[in-house]
Amino acid sequence: MSGNNIEIKILGSGKEVGRAAIAVGRNGKYVLLDYGVNFDEKDNPVMPLPIAPKDVEALVLTHTHLDHIGAAPLLYVSKNIKAFATELTRDAARLMLEDFLKLSGYYLDFEIEEVNKLIDNIQPVEHGQTVSAGQFLLSFFDSGHIQGSIGTIVDVDSTRILYTSDVNLMETKLVGPAKIDGLKADIVIIESTYGSTDHPPRIDVEKRFIDAVREVIENNGVVLVPSFSIGRGQEILSILIDNDVYPVRVDGMIRRASEISLMHRKFLRRPELLEKAMEEYLFVRGWQDRRKAWKTPGVIVASAGMLKGGPSRYYLRKIGKEKRNAVFLVSYQAEGTPGREILEKGGTSEIPKLESRVEWFDFSSHADSTSLINILKRISSVQTVILVHGEEEIQRVFADKVEKELGIKPIIPSTGDTITL
Repeated sequence: MSGNNIEIKILGSGKEVGRAAIAVGRNGKYVLLDYGVNFDEKDNPVMPLPIAPKDVEALVLTHTHLDHIGAAPLLYVSKNIKAFATELTRDAARLMLEDFLKLSGYYLDFEIEEVNKLIDNIQPVEHGQTVSAGQFLLSFFDSGHIQGSIGTIVDVDSTRILYTSDVNLMETKLVGPAKIDGLKADIVIIESTYGSTDHPPRIDVEKRFIDAVREVIENNGVVLVPSFSIGRGQEILSILIDNDVYPVRVDGMIRRASEISLMHRKFLRRPELLEKAMEEYLFVRGWQDRRKAWKTPGVIVASAGMLKGGPSRYYLRKIGKEKRNAVFLVSYQAEGTPGREILEKGGTSEIPKLESRVEWFDFSSHADSTSLINILKRISSVQTVILVHGEEEIQRVFADKVEKELGIKPIIPSTGDTITL
């Protein structure tokens, strides 16, 4: 690091969706904003670029998805680092990281001991709170992405750097929109996952989803809804229960993630819906329940959301060959995943041709192009915009839009780049 310059190191999420890892530093010390993983075509974890733990003043975990927290235990192999996250994120992170170890432990350079050290070092923070870490002042706001998610403002040497992490302005059954009014920043590091497209209104997506679910059930079919364990799983359960859809069976980590969410109700917009779903829906607890689930007309909400593993993979094999059944995808489907294969080719390597009905519903918890512009306009004093967490082609389209609407030409860094201020 040269002199007193502020540096922003892109250790992950440069021209790629996921693997979020941004280090903001001055005088050789850094605040690390997320430290997540991606997965290659063989589903092996891809780590962010390394950073010396001795140089990390503090770690911020913005939410519990693995592409934001998956590599964080690596930092605790040799040192205890102060970390900040909401209580919900802290508790759900243990669930996610223990499962990650179980599935991918062979490829990971940390063990359960490091996971425990990470969790023990998390200092819970609230939306609206400000804390200090060495020369840095950190402020947190509700990013509207999933329950317990935060965005962060790093204040260092009179420069305010705002990191949106994953952000959403759309109100959902699960959470409210990001709270960004009144925020001020010189530099905004903003996600750009959907920088070139807009989402349909949530109310329309929910209606189309419920109508389609009812149609399949009325024809004695089974609807498989593969869902992310934390976030999408709870939202789908809330939508189904709010529309009196029965029977619904739930399988995988969604149950435990829902229990953790209800322990921290203040992060849920309508906790009573999830509570009712937990009371009235059927939770699969073994192979006998699992076999009954796919033989009974109704809905199965199961992890994992991209069909890479978990019980959803089992159910796909069982229901995918019957025309009366359906697979309704409700999450982002990354390239190379079975979910993306189904959308693009109509099948997977295991089932080359699905006979069941397949549909994708845009329940994204990421801001779309119009919302991202809206976010930038609502943050005052912005001079520099840095695009992360997006595919390069989409980022270039969005960058043109930002320049046209705000008169700012965004920086599109690659992973490994350092931006010096």
